[in-house]
Amino acid sequence: MNTFAVLGIAIFIGILCGRLFDKIGIPEVVGVVLVGIILGESGLGILHAEELEYFKPLVDLALAFFGFFIGAELKIFKLRSLGKVIILIFISEVIFTFTIVLLGLYIYLNDLYMALLLGTLAVSTAPAATADVIWEYKASGELTTTILALIGFDDVATILIYSITSNYILNTLGGVEFTIIHALGFFLSHVGFAVLIGLGFGGLLIGFTRLFKRMREIFIVAIGIVILASGVAELVNASEIVSTLILGLIFSNYCRKADRAVGVVRDLSEPIFTIFFVLIGSHLKIELLPTLGGVALAYTFTSILGKFSGATLGAYISNASANIRKNIGLTLYSQAGITLGLGHQLLYDLKELGLVGYQLGLKIINILLSATLILLIVGPIMVKYALYRANEVYREEVETMDYIPLR
Repeated sequence: MNTFAVLGIAIFIGILCGRLFDKIGIPEVVGVVLVGIILGESGLGILHAEELEYFKPLVDLALAFFGFFIGAELKIFKLRSLGKVIILIFISEVIFTFTIVLLGLYIYLNDLYMALLLGTLAVSTAPAATADVIWEYKASGELTTTILALIGFDDVATILIYSITSNYILNTLGGVEFTIIHALGFFLSHVGFAVLIGLGFGGLLIGFTRLFKRMREIFIVAIGIVILASGVAELVNASEIVSTLILGLIFSNYCRKADRAVGVVRDLSEPIFTIFFVLIGSHLKIELLPTLGGVALAYTFTSILGKFSGATLGAYISNASANIRKNIGLTLYSQAGITLGLGHQLLYDLKELGLVGYQLGLKIINILLSATLILLIVGPIMVKYALYRANEVYREEVETMDYIPLR
């Protein structure tokens, strides 16, 4: 089957299934991911593993726009009012998640390297799946702002911890002395350059909005600059999500026309997001669940426990509002993009060390794939539950199209 036929099927069935799940009270993203599983090798076999590399640019594009839209939601005046709350929740959540997953899996597996790496990757929260639920239900409020800020910070923390743990393990297995300077260099190249790219292209986009007056021109330029920023970030091996997140934050806070332009771009990006979640689902292999058994379940359980306990404790320590204290621990379970991305990068790096390294990387990837299947279904449902419980859902009736009767 040719590429366009596959993409057409993915978009069409993904949207239909997403709407169906929405009708029965389940977030659309869960239905779209399940479509990917059905179309993948675990189902009909329409999307094969070796063919998924052809669609990587679409995955990168979706992640770039997710970063941009998350950044656009982060208004500086809201972040200032919640600054202490967000920082304390973030620190507590990262420490608890990393520590609980590390200790839990080390006790279960008696393998320090695997426990370290899985503890690192568990820190990440999937920006795509989490933010998609927020936008689907038009959520707004202090809990929503806190969630969006945390998923951005979680990715930065994951890259920082990964730069240390991965370099330590790679150097130890390779017989090379580990240095913190080399590890920090990896982090700075990923995040430091990303921030600079975001600031630069954010300023460029604001400049274009002053040059162009028509809204149509502004959102076309916005789309082009988001894609360009993502491409430059990939070129210099920087984090694409962080770069476009900073771009969106700068644009939304320093341009009066930003909100309207961002809304239009988000609507136009809907097919790309549908393809993204279908492709994520198609990577997941149900047959791995029985094989990996307890390891994947242990990772899933400790990850959820770490996120819940850390975020909730941080909310109480920071004296956050009741809405945040009662709900923030339920909203950070989803994992996908950066977790699987760093996992695959780790597999390639470990492969260079020979058979032992390759087998370690393969085990980690399989565990992540299995756990992601569970977390991508549980996570969005819990986000929806928390938003409704916090009374921050302001969803309006879907606009319908009027038809002219045939004569």
